[in-house]
Amino acid sequence: MPTKPSDMINQYSTHLVFADREMTPNLGPILDERLIVKNVLIAYTPNLIENAKRLKTIYNAHNIKAELRPIEPAFEISDIVSDLKNLVKEIPYEQLAFNISCASKMYTLSVFKAFENTPVGLYYLLPNDQFKWIQPNGLAEFNIADNLQLEEFLHAHGIEQMDAVKLTPSQASFANGLVNAIQKIILQQHALTTYQFFSTHFARGKSFKLILHNEHYYLNEINSHTRINADLLVGFLRKLHNQNILCLNMNDNEISPRAEHDGWRRTFFEGGWLEYYTYRAILELKAEIPKLKDVAFGVKLQRENAHDEADVLFIANNQLFIVECKTGANVNVNLHLQRLDSLKNRLGGVTAHGLLVTTEDIGANLNKANLLNVGVIDGKQLMDLKTHLKHWILNEISHTWQRKE
Repeated sequence: MPTKPSDMINQYSTHLVFADREMTPNLGPILDERLIVKNVLIAYTPNLIENAKRLKTIYNAHNIKAELRPIEPAFEISDIVSDLKNLVKEIPYEQLAFNISCASKMYTLSVFKAFENTPVGLYYLLPNDQFKWIQPNGLAEFNIADNLQLEEFLHAHGIEQMDAVKLTPSQASFANGLVNAIQKIILQQHALTTYQFFSTHFARGKSFKLILHNEHYYLNEINSHTRINADLLVGFLRKLHNQNILCLNMNDNEISPRAEHDGWRRTFFEGGWLEYYTYRAILELKAEIPKLKDVAFGVKLQRENAHDEADVLFIANNQLFIVECKTGANVNVNLHLQRLDSLKNRLGGVTAHGLLVTTEDIGANLNKANLLNVGVIDGKQLMDLKTHLKHWILNEISHTWQRKE
């Protein structure tokens, strides 16, 4: 009886992968339970031994046996062919598959020369996480299962320690109350300038007062003419006061907020709210985007003696998504775009995705963002943040293949 295609992919119990700085193509297929991988040979050159060791650790954590197989750099295809055959000489070809996703051009050519038209399976992973068989013919492509978790993904890319913010119930109640008020009052009224005036003064302990005169409020004095909508600010502050998010001093015709002594709350007023607003919207999108997994915010990362921070991280389609959130009129958009581009490459390789969410207008920096393949959601779009996030995530998932380097 001939072997059915569904049985054929299960017969390859041993897979050989080539260690590389790009880790995802060597993880997704091996961890996909449909392939039933039992053993992995990790071929590595001396400069990639640490990457190979990290692969082995993750395979073992998923109850897959793994062996490190060193290979010396070679420059003649005939030598590489001989080395490859020796590397797998004890394995029946009917049970062996090669993942060439991370192989160099020389090794890819050598694999073909050594094993083309043999029972050995040959495959690679497209950047959009589509699994493609080269040999044998006739096996269907399929999308790799979403089996990578955030912490495991980061460990694969050399991050030794990851610490994400975990809010207490009291902090979560405060955070949701403030973000709801900002969304319903400040963003709906396009009053970010007003909010940022308040938050900067409040977070840094600077005093100010709102004075009532002829049924309107003024900032500090009744002759004041500023861009601050003082009536709106009073309504916003009263809402926060009624929800015990802050305390107001209210005397005769004057209103002023009392100083906040909790450092975490002060930081949240000034900029943390945007980070949490973004994190909360992405959490809600998990119900609408099945490939979106494992969201974290306020993440501190450590690799040896180097430290990094990321505002929001999540996994979608087995790829890393990084979101940086920046508030305030002094935001250096150009600088943050460059940092985000560097961060996504360090943490997730060429298939990682970066997005800048800012209260400011992106303006002329949009060209720079496009050149760096970094998405942007600016102040004009924050009212519909969830909609813009959903569009960006789905677009990044569907167009990953176009950005393969």
